[in-house]
Amino acid sequence: MLGYDPGVGVSYDPAITLASLAVGVAGAFAALAVLRRARLVRGVVAGGVLLGLGITAMHVTGMHGVQAPGTFAWDPALAAAAILTGTVLVCLALLALPRTERGGLILSATLLSAGIAAMHFLSMAATRLVPDPRADLAADSLPRAALAAGIAVVTLAVLACAAMALAADRLRRLNRVLSEQTTALAASEERMRALTDALPQMVWVAPADGDSVYTNRRYQALFGAGATSRTQRFASHHPDTRERMEAAWRDAQAAARPLETEARLRDLSGEYRWYKIVMVPVLRAGAVAEWIGTALDIDDIVRAREALRTSEERLAFALEAGSDGLWDCDLATGEAWTSDRWWDLLGYAPGELASHTLTWRALVHPDDRGRVFAMLDEHLAGATPVFECEHRLRRKDGAWGWFLTRAKVVGRAPDGRALRLVGTHVDIGVRKEAEGRIAHMAAHDALTDLPNRTLFRERLRRRLAEVAGEGGSCAVLCLDLDRFKEVNDALGHLAGDALLRAVAARLQAGLGPGDSAARLGGDEFAVLVGSVAGPEAALARAQALIREIGRPVQLGGQPTEIGASIGIAVAPAHGTDEEAIFRRADLALYKAKAEGRNAARAFEPAMDAALAERRRLETDLRRALARDELTLHYQPQVQPARGRLAGFEALVRWRHPSRGLVPPCAFIPLAEETGLIVPLGEWVLRAACREAAGWARPLKVAVNLSPRQFQQADLPERVLAILTETGLSPDRLEIEITETVIVNDMARALTVLRRLKALGIQIAMDDFGTGYSSLATLQAFPFDKI
Repeated sequence: MLGYDPGVGVSYDPAITLASLAVGVAGAFAALAVLRRARLVRGVVAGGVLLGLGITAMHVTGMHGVQAPGTFAWDPALAAAAILTGTVLVCLALLALPRTERGGLILSATLLSAGIAAMHFLSMAATRLVPDPRADLAADSLPRAALAAGIAVVTLAVLACAAMALAADRLRRLNRVLSEQTTALAASEERMRALTDALPQMVWVAPADGDSVYTNRRYQALFGAGATSRTQRFASHHPDTRERMEAAWRDAQAAARPLETEARLRDLSGEYRWYKIVMVPVLRAGAVAEWIGTALDIDDIVRAREALRTSEERLAFALEAGSDGLWDCDLATGEAWTSDRWWDLLGYAPGELASHTLTWRALVHPDDRGRVFAMLDEHLAGATPVFECEHRLRRKDGAWGWFLTRAKVVGRAPDGRALRLVGTHVDIGVRKEAEGRIAHMAAHDALTDLPNRTLFRERLRRRLAEVAGEGGSCAVLCLDLDRFKEVNDALGHLAGDALLRAVAARLQAGLGPGDSAARLGGDEFAVLVGSVAGPEAALARAQALIREIGRPVQLGGQPTEIGASIGIAVAPAHGTDEEAIFRRADLALYKAKAEGRNAARAFEPAMDAALAERRRLETDLRRALARDELTLHYQPQVQPARGRLAGFEALVRWRHPSRGLVPPCAFIPLAEETGLIVPLGEWVLRAACREAAGWARPLKVAVNLSPRQFQQADLPERVLAILTETGLSPDRLEIEITETVIVNDMARALTVLRRLKALGIQIAMDDFGTGYSSLATLQAFPFDKI
């Protein structure tokens, strides 16, 4: 209506114009009603036809509301083309609509707009005004400015309603996702508790010196409900072994290694029982965050073990009335007598097999026969006082059971030849299973079930010995996950644990014969490639692992991606010593992370030289602090508006006796890594305050503080002591911090900054906007400038 100008006065019939609007609304409603129920393509096409015809009807009705000095004539071909073109484009737009990708929505909107525009312009081209001398000339009855304003208001209202509807729908879907995640988390916790409650051993989780944070049902049966402290746990130990246990715990805690021991614990009734205790440290970021403990009741096993040390006669009499299998063999003929219990232990009916020494020999596991028969021959020859051996026997169902066989020759010929052998069979399957579980826990990571550092080093040591003796080559791949901390912080520790398990599974899937993968702690893994052609082949394996680990992992219903950096050392090319191989793989890993992460690097001799150079530089830096080789340079701070000097920023420089002026980029990161940044920062603060106190004008002095200095709980007191010592007024000191201080520990940083502000010291944010900080950070922290 705004764009049509026939060159003569035009007016509009309000009733017909509004009727055209109603026709358009009705056509759109009918099309949407069809689309709402459409499941097939023909239903979508029907809706598109209805919408196209509705737009056509709206246009035709609107044209009838136009009053001009003449009559409108229509070109049938162009009018038909307008209807057909517009309807086809509208149908194509609706067919593209179900696609959820952003490109599909853009395509649908474009096609719909093109359909409406094509229909309008083609139909207007098909319209021709034929002058009628009898018609009165009419002036424009509808001001175009008012019409434009009305259309703009209605359009903005429609867009606002659409935006509100989209926002409400997005909020609804977000609430649904959060509800599903909460339900999944609660279900996971319930499954974990049900699993630990079903275990035969006690399970508890506790920080190193704090109260237990989780206990299972068997633990509560021994200690009672509620949290227990380390003192309470040690108080339950038998007095005879309490000091030994405390010493073993201190050693394990200091070395951050698992503790495995047997001890007697007192239950609520006051009775002491033997338990197999295993404490496993849980490492996060290289430090022990908490300990997971298990205690399996082995009182029966210990008592049985002690009973086995008694005399043979007492054991035989006890077992005769007990449930263990007894046998008596005539070595001259091989004929034997076996108790009913002996047959029952193996699942046979008495007499089902021949009661003969050959029967027992045939039932022994093939892998145990050499050892068992050799020990038996030694006893028969008189070399050992008693035959005692743990081995496997085949039961009737084909399964292998563990038994303890104890026997003694009770009759010999004058020439010393053994004539009669009496013994027992004790079923030790339960004990073996428990020992196997405990041994597995001691040698494997509790979270991923991969070998731990101890088992991995043992396998590496064995493989290096084979390489040294038989030739060949192997490789060690030290692997560190990239961006794992961000995932752990964003999605929580449970998601982080799930991610570690997924990485472990992918490492296991990529292993070949003779390979081994291990979790060293935190997000550090290692892979032993048992046979490799050389560094290039090891590098190819590492890159394949990086690609495999880089595949998205589903965490909480959303795909999560991380990377991995890998360092490679190959034996014997890079050494044959276990420590040397590990150290050089770590050096290569450090190089890979320094070059941008998500990469693999093989060890190069230059890395050893770089490490040696770094150690020399560290030694020189320690000596520089002791010999006062550091100096301060000052950078002026000027107010740009008036060009007036406001103060200076103190910058540390190191003039080495032989190296000359060492750039800050060479020694400041080294000081951060080694912890020397704390005494270095304190020296800079003291020197800057001392010099500023002697300036002729009371200008400010700005000093940078490291994030490590903010980890000191008494930082404000140290700063105050330096101000008092140098005589500098607090309002002349300005402390500059980086965003890392805030990100590391926001609560601690806020407390320290407020205490510094209370002393009258100004706080400046250095390099704002280059890291994580937002405008909300400026509101939360008391900064004076950025």
